[in-house]
Amino acid sequence: MWTVHTHCNMANFRKNLELSRLAWLQKHGSIYFPFWDMVFRYPPLALFNSLLRLKSRLFKSCIIHVIGDSHVKAFIYKCPFLVEHISQATAYNLVKENSFTRSAEYLRLFLSRIDKQRDVVFLVFGEIDARVHIYLQYGKSGKTVSLDTLIDSTVARYGLAIKRIKQDGFAVCVHGIPPAASKEFITALPFSGKPRERSGISKKFNEKLRDFCKSMDVPYVDIQSIASNENGFIKKYYLADEVHCNSRIVPFTRRVIAAAFAGTRKFT
Repeated sequence: MWTVHTHCNMANFRKNLELSRLAWLQKHGSIYFPFWDMVFRYPPLALFNSLLRLKSRLFKSCIIHVIGDSHVKAFIYKCPFLVEHISQATAYNLVKENSFTRSAEYLRLFLSRIDKQRDVVFLVFGEIDARVHIYLQYGKSGKTVSLDTLIDSTVARYGLAIKRIKQDGFAVCVHGIPPAASKEFITALPFSGKPRERSGISKKFNEKLRDFCKSMDVPYVDIQSIASNENGFIKKYYLADEVHCNSRIVPFTRRVIAAAFAGTRKFT
């Protein structure tokens, strides 16, 4: 009896500890690809980036600068993509100064290193907003503020960053967020959407984002067009883990970007 009781207590303790960990991490953004993974688990990335820059200078070829949240992971070690990770950043706060992630500051830093005449900026943001923050704000409002309104305001804020980058003279394109995962997630957040609700949010978010990009003549890479199954969830073929796409999206992405900038950029 004592052994069974102890085992139950330990199981409850581990469950509560995991819930507390997820609550903290989800409150601050992404739980799947924290900053230290980029720094310590991928030290050869710096060497790869140096070689990519050297090749670009020698052949005057385009580098695609992938700037974004944890969904940049699929583009690591893939030529001509150079990854710039802003941990836990949301599309909504990309224009906010002094945010928790300092995303606006990091974005400016990364942009300052880019050759405007040669390279392309590829923005990868929004999945965290669709998976976590939009439904969280919906719940906090007592469901009085509609999901459509929250999606519209998030895309509009993201749009300010996109517009600003284009007006500064950069060739910019946008990564549509991947389809939602069909898995139920353990969370201690007070409000969290079911898989079907998250799928609906992701789909509407992408529709609004695609329309905005079209209005601004900004190329849009529609990841959902290849990675979504008949139920609107991410296909296992493209799944790296519970949330992220794997590198199978890279050839499609490269083709779309190369076609969009074929007349102004050299791709090797």
